[in-house]
Amino acid sequence: MILMKWLNETKAGRAVQSYVKVFVAVVLGLFLADGANVFSVSVTELQTWLAAGLASVLPLVVTALNPNDPRFGKVAADE
Repeated sequence: MILMKWLNETKAGRAVQSYVKVFVAVVLGLFLADGANVFSVSVTELQTWLAAGLASVLPLVVTALNPNDPRFGKVAADE
């Protein structure tokens, strides 16, 4: 319950939710596009999916570091 409250009521929690959603969506999309078999995943395929997932989260990290972005970024000094 505490985790859910943190995820829903804080800027950092909402950012983490966004990261997880984008990461899972990209990895799942790539998994389905590859036509991979769940029971025979190779290390190379896993590395590819994880790299794609991490690359997909990068724009969200940049957004969070931008002090002028009010969604879940740092608060600008003049506010």
